[in-house]
Amino acid sequence: MGKSRTYNAQSIFKVSIMDEKHIHIISFDIPFPANYGGVIDVYYKVKELYIKGVKVHLHCFQYGREVADLLELYCEEVNYYPRKTGLLYNLSSTPYIILSRICGKLIQKLEKDSYPILCEGMHTCGLLLSPALEGRKLIYRSSNIEHHYYRGLANSEKNIFKKFYYNKEAQKLEKWEKNLSRASLFLTVSKEEQKYYKTIFPNNKVENIYSFFKQDGFSFSEIEVNKYVLFHGKLSVQENITTANRIINEIAKKSEFNFIIAGMNPDRSISENAKKHSNVKVISNPDNEEMEKLISEAHINLLLTDQPTGLKLKLLNSIYQGKHCLVNDEMLVGSGLDNCVEIANTNNEIKESIDTLMQRKFTIDDYNQRKAIIPKEFNNTTKVDNLIKLIFD
Repeated sequence: MGKSRTYNAQSIFKVSIMDEKHIHIISFDIPFPANYGGVIDVYYKVKELYIKGVKVHLHCFQYGREVADLLELYCEEVNYYPRKTGLLYNLSSTPYIILSRICGKLIQKLEKDSYPILCEGMHTCGLLLSPALEGRKLIYRSSNIEHHYYRGLANSEKNIFKKFYYNKEAQKLEKWEKNLSRASLFLTVSKEEQKYYKTIFPNNKVENIYSFFKQDGFSFSEIEVNKYVLFHGKLSVQENITTANRIINEIAKKSEFNFIIAGMNPDRSISENAKKHSNVKVISNPDNEEMEKLISEAHINLLLTDQPTGLKLKLLNSIYQGKHCLVNDEMLVGSGLDNCVEIANTNNEIKESIDTLMQRKFTIDDYNQRKAIIPKEFNNTTKVDNLIKLIFD
């Protein structure tokens, strides 16, 4: 007769607690609604970690966005901290995007346990210098090579004061970058970024995990009437302002087809230029549902950028949701998605491609064939599995 086993409920409880995985995520902004590049990555990362059973302790810097109760569904806790804004914080040698997010209350919260800490963007990396966090597992999630990004903003900016600010911030960011060496793990969003950080920080572990984004709940739209070309993005950012005005004044102006420019807070120049052309319409601040509909029903998603930095989430959204995707070379840098899109660079090349693609149907078979050749590294499940392994193994 075998021996009967006795189980100690308290010991089982302790083992299960020890098996739990917890992580602090420091977000530069409130990641909901997930309606622009950086916060899309944060929001869907949090959601995927929740699905995998990881306990997320989310910390958000708040400026201009409301508290998002929905985040409570996916997190153990959600904490909000005011971002310190104003001229005074621009006078320091520490970059403004970092200094304005250094917060003693946040450090005190993080000191209460020994969970890994994931810093979203260089914006939140001021805590790397805190002696209170010495010995903790600190992870830097890059979204851009920030000084490259700010130099690009300066190059496209026409306002002399903003141009000075962007150049100054770029200098500060490049000088401060050496402090990232305190992170034990770098997570990049593109192969180009990974290559850069491996060169600059040869003694740090640098891995690439592409941005998280919405990948389900889409239905292919076969609508072919009222065909249009769509450009979308955050329309208050200089990069997108310049591109939108280029599309209106140099491409749509010479085209017989309809164009829609859609996104958050359009700059006045975009609206004013669009009024001059009967085939251009601006849609301001569409909600997520309306934006998804615009992307899926557009016959062509036109994706142009002068900034070959990071990974453009609008590219991934358009490939997963849309029909024809027409992009320039800079949009593709470090993505490996060349086979999923049509490429054109000059205004003439873009106009000719639009003329051709507008006559070409995009069927459900085309959509499925494109999805089939998207590298598995872009799949959210693959990404979250890699993320958990890198952080907790």
